[in-house]
Amino acid sequence: MSIRLAMIVHGSAWYIPPEDREAHKAGCRAATLVGFETLRRGGSALDAVEAAIVCMEDDPTFDAGVGAYLNQDGVVQLDAGLMDGRTYHVGAVAAIERVKNPIRVARILLTSEHNMFVGTGATDYAQACGILLCNPEELVIDRQRGRWLEYQERGEPPSEAVFVGNPGKGTVGAVAIDRAGDIAAGTSTGGTPFKPAGRVGDSPLPGCGYYADNALAGVSATGHGEAIVRVQLARSAADFCAKLHAPAAAEAALRMLGDRVAGKGGLILIDHMGRVGCAYNTSQMARAFMIEGMDEPEVGI
Repeated sequence: MSIRLAMIVHGSAWYIPPEDREAHKAGCRAATLVGFETLRRGGSALDAVEAAIVCMEDDPTFDAGVGAYLNQDGVVQLDAGLMDGRTYHVGAVAAIERVKNPIRVARILLTSEHNMFVGTGATDYAQACGILLCNPEELVIDRQRGRWLEYQERGEPPSEAVFVGNPGKGTVGAVAIDRAGDIAAGTSTGGTPFKPAGRVGDSPLPGCGYYADNALAGVSATGHGEAIVRVQLARSAADFCAKLHAPAAAEAALRMLGDRVAGKGGLILIDHMGRVGCAYNTSQMARAFMIEGMDEPEVGI
């Protein structure tokens, strides 16, 4: 049986002010088109997810790659993870610096003897693999520098109330299924604003921020990283697909996040039949998807 190609991306679940919503929608649409075109040309699900996430890491709208939040030391530290639903191979980096596209390092790790590198080890590994390092300032945009100065002046990490009236956290993720029925999922982020140096959330952790299993589904999650880790949200959502259709599985996983650990966030998924699902319990979630037969991506916020 021929599998329908499908691609879905997210640009985080949080409050997104009206003046920033078009940029989030445009970024999600562009990434979906890049990923879907990769699939249409015969690329693998892994190729499509990597391409879509690179597109979003390069877009300063999001908290991933260029435009990511600065930590308390005024440095951009990035996390990313990628999983192959056919082989269960995982590649991930955490607290990596001086790399514009951490998802590319995660992709290299997928075919290595290792699963994850962190901190300076991750940066050194990227360079050893031929990834060009950038000047740290190339990742910093004026908007985030201004926020960092505000947080520093306040002298403490921002509470959740700080996000009201400010753009969403902007973690990005993508899931794809290719013609062979192989599923891939990945997530990339700069983490929370003004985070302590070395803090790592759910995004690079398999089963938490992303998960892929050809027999079930591919999932990418976003939101309260610490809460998502506690319930292994991505793996839980995939497991729900064993008994529920994609949209219902996504909703069930989000209910679990809220009920068990009072977590906030969202997720996207594609099940083994190429059906898409999306759920969130925040005020907004930027996302887009495209399934074979559609002329244009469907975009939401």
